[in-house]
Amino acid sequence: MSKDILTAKKTVETEIKALKKLRMSFNSSSQFSKAVNVLDRMKGKCLVVGVGKSYIIGLKVSSTLASLSIPSVAFSANDLQHGGLGAIQKNHDCLLVFSVSGESSELNSILRYANRYNVPVIGVSCKSNSMLLKYSTVKILLPKVIEAGHSLAPTSSSLNFLSWGDALAIACMKRKKWTNKKFISTHPSGSLATSLIQVKEIMSTGKEIPMVSSNKSMREAIKEMTKKRLGIVCVKEKNGKINLITDGDIRRNSNNLFKKKIIKVCNNNPTWIADSVTALSAINTMNNKKITSLLVTKKNEVKKKVKKLIGILHLHHCLSRGIK
Repeated sequence: MSKDILTAKKTVETEIKALKKLRMSFNSSSQFSKAVNVLDRMKGKCLVVGVGKSYIIGLKVSSTLASLSIPSVAFSANDLQHGGLGAIQKNHDCLLVFSVSGESSELNSILRYANRYNVPVIGVSCKSNSMLLKYSTVKILLPKVIEAGHSLAPTSSSLNFLSWGDALAIACMKRKKWTNKKFISTHPSGSLATSLIQVKEIMSTGKEIPMVSSNKSMREAIKEMTKKRLGIVCVKEKNGKINLITDGDIRRNSNNLFKKKIIKVCNNNPTWIADSVTALSAINTMNNKKITSLLVTKKNEVKKKVKKLIGILHLHHCLSRGIK
């Protein structure tokens, strides 16, 4: 095994040990819940502040908070102390400050300003008697850890800061009873949003559904299929049961097609899906069954023998929204 591979493994092992120390630190601290309370009761935004690598960590934590509809913006301490303090709304905002040593000189004027105007400060540091924790409303003391390779470059400590920030964001999310639907509202584009789109959001409904009764002729069924342009037509029996004719069924029954009874051509056991299922899951069902359309009903109707049809999901509905 090469020295590079050994170094890589030791780096990961060192950082895993650091994360384990972080996990244990939650057991003896009530300060974490106090930090969640500050963000939960906050009327304005959370300004995440750091210096150097801590600022980079702050950018990610701030972005995560914002994605969960917790108003947040990240500031380098250098920018904040040179005019940026005007971004702080007194009686509305709070500060979340990251610093391993807690002694960065750039933080001094910022912390004094926050204290002067009673702006809540959540201080996160690895030094118990640091300037940062002295001026903080909520004092988060993270465990001192060994940096990977015993170097001076922040590695394990940065990872712990990042993990702690994620823990804060998820705790706030749970407190606010966050849902996937809310998540989509802040992620209208990209794979995150498309993976959570539900069938009911994109299916054909009402008059868009191709439908004929079982006493109609095949000629009328084909006319309805052509008109609605989904490559299928639903066939409704007297008892309300829905069957299905696809363009494949028509090809397989092409000999003397117009002389055949509609009920003899249709599939009397089509595939159904609940409207609350994600479109991504629906595509998987279509791929597994090698079909291009699904009949849609309510979740509590799926297992019934006679189901109420509320929509049709075609493969094109998914592809047009970038769901693959």
